[in-house]
Amino acid sequence: MNDIDALRDAWDEPAAPSSGARTEARAALMDRTAGRTPARPAARAVRFPRLGARIAAVGALATAAVVGVTVLQSAGGVDENGRPTSAVPGIPAAPVADASELLERAAKSAEARPFTPPRPDQWIYTEYRVRRGDTPNGPLSDDPADTRTNRSWKRADGTVLAYMENGKLEKSPMMPGSSPPQDYASLAKLPTDPDALLKWASTEPEGVTMGTPTAYGKLSAILRDNVLPPKVEAAVFRAIKKIPDVTLVQDKVDTAGRQAIALGRITEGYLHEEILFDPKTYDYLGERAVAIKDNTTEGEDMTRSVRKGDVLRLTVRVKAGIVDEAGQRL
Repeated sequence: MNDIDALRDAWDEPAAPSSGARTEARAALMDRTAGRTPARPAARAVRFPRLGARIAAVGALATAAVVGVTVLQSAGGVDENGRPTSAVPGIPAAPVADASELLERAAKSAEARPFTPPRPDQWIYTEYRVRRGDTPNGPLSDDPADTRTNRSWKRADGTVLAYMENGKLEKSPMMPGSSPPQDYASLAKLPTDPDALLKWASTEPEGVTMGTPTAYGKLSAILRDNVLPPKVEAAVFRAIKKIPDVTLVQDKVDTAGRQAIALGRITEGYLHEEILFDPKTYDYLGERAVAIKDNTTEGEDMTRSVRKGDVLRLTVRVKAGIVDEAGQRL
């Protein structure tokens, strides 16, 4: 059964409209035909059908990653004349035209967001939903039950990492000198000029010659794993604008069931690395990787074969913010 069938089965068949409802609808139609504005009817209480146990199956389907759903790119709602309005002041409500425009809207949204920097003794909390595959590094499972939630806490001074393991909060020292940096103090000092930030992201750190991500990958990792000062986050988006071959993608829905706008860049010749954004607020939502053609990769310990259209990674950030202690949630 697909998600549409599940939703259909969860609701009772609607009752036929009453004669009063038909009369009102006919009168409204005649008013609009004559160019008159119909009177607004009084508000009525709406009674929803009882779903019972069937809603559980629908809720489980809502956690699945769905491909092929058209993205609604108009932000906000509509005004009294039916024109779309933006959810973020100063950002157009019209559909996004390309990756550059999407990134600029994300930058402006970040700049408009209220923000209080964390104290050194506070923690950066992040919560993700991650879809697993049937095999390591292989295509993701189609079973919603294979979606797991990951929660982690990083002390703002960069000294301690905390995470849940077997239902218990565990702590470990954070590795100093990581690339990209993971402590808030280092991230807050990053350049807010896009050109300077891109130059930084394109430079190998001293002593590191292998495994360093590209500028696109490094900037994506900064977005994924941290809570950034608004000016730094805006600079990250504008630095990505300057990376060649970053293009807009549509028709994506993340594992939380929310619609997303995506942009991405081809890596390794067959993989499209994508960043997901909220279509209304342009907040960062997560990332995914999709095979754009068949590929077989030979490794020392395994061979991986993927087909065009396979989703190989899907991570959706559900919550991110500042808390007072490890284990505390938003």
